[in-house]
Amino acid sequence: MNRIKVVDSLRGFSLLGILLANLLVFNYGMFGNSYPEVYGVSKTGVFLMNTIRVLFEGSTMPIFAFLFGFGMYMMASSFKRKDLGVKRGLIRRGLALLLFGTLHAMYLFEGDILFVYGLMTIVLFWLPNRSLKTMIVCFLLSSALVVLMHLDFGSSVEDVDEEFESYTTELTDEKIEYLLEEKEAYRTLSNAERQSFIFDSENPFFGGGVVGYVFTYILIISFYVPVFISGMIAAKLKMFETGGAWKKALILLVPIGIVLNIFGLNNETLDYYMFFIDTALAYGYIALFYYLYKENLFMDSLAAVGKLSLTNYILQSVFHSFIYYGSGLGRFGDGNFTLSFVIAIIFFIVQIICSYYYMKKFKYGPLEYILRIWTYFSFKPHLKRGKNAHI
Repeated sequence: MNRIKVVDSLRGFSLLGILLANLLVFNYGMFGNSYPEVYGVSKTGVFLMNTIRVLFEGSTMPIFAFLFGFGMYMMASSFKRKDLGVKRGLIRRGLALLLFGTLHAMYLFEGDILFVYGLMTIVLFWLPNRSLKTMIVCFLLSSALVVLMHLDFGSSVEDVDEEFESYTTELTDEKIEYLLEEKEAYRTLSNAERQSFIFDSENPFFGGGVVGYVFTYILIISFYVPVFISGMIAAKLKMFETGGAWKKALILLVPIGIVLNIFGLNNETLDYYMFFIDTALAYGYIALFYYLYKENLFMDSLAAVGKLSLTNYILQSVFHSFIYYGSGLGRFGDGNFTLSFVIAIIFFIVQIICSYYYMKKFKYGPLEYILRIWTYFSFKPHLKRGKNAHI
């Protein structure tokens, strides 16, 4: 599969955004990161948290989803050139990601994204072989569905019953009590005990219980389907290999998205549209990165991080789960977010350096190679060919 350097560099950059966005969850949990006052976070810490929210939290997931769709199409094309089963290969890859995501969520980080990507791969495995027209139709239909679901969900908020009142952002005494119990559990308990706390305790942030959680999870997955498909369309049209003045126009989405994100920090009405704002900002980032890209040591180093995206993503979780959970240093809920931010940046710099020198000697990362072995169903995936291969 031919590598496109700007795509690898963009993937490396998005890993920084994902690290910083995940840092909020590692430090304060899925729900507690919205309430820094509970943990006594300083003004500097709150400023850093808000900066992450504005620049990275909502926009890096769409970038990664876009790049994942892009990579899925490129892999399907590689399968076709090698005369290998495209659908079988993609389904195997999706199943492997489901397994990676499940283990990652169980033992390292509850905010896993690999399971979502594995699920989308299995659902959309048939699409890379279809025509551009089919892809565009699927993109438009899935986008329309997302808008309709969003509007329907919003209209139902006014009629919400008491069971789902917990979806409001108001910080109640019950929620504060839960967050403090969560803080103690995450910073002192083992992984198994922490899992028991998650499933056994009554979470006031999810008044709908398991049904509410599953509904929210499905909603989140469906929202990223059109972004995923847009990555396939970009790969099919070779958008990173050709010019186009319209790409420069997308850069305008960056300042617009950032300004709207700033206003959305304390605006519940604007917060309702934040998914669309963040997705637009993500497309703006992609266009901006494309035009700023130049082959140099820094971009080559980011490309190395991107080529090792799976390994680096898991390593980020291994490191930060040790820093914040009871099985390690137990910094979960620590009010010194400035220190957390510095640790994360230093860790990413180390990842850049290590990735650069690793790729000087090896072609694939360890987890990338395991994934390829299963995807190609061969211990020598780089050599596997069909009878009518065109390589």
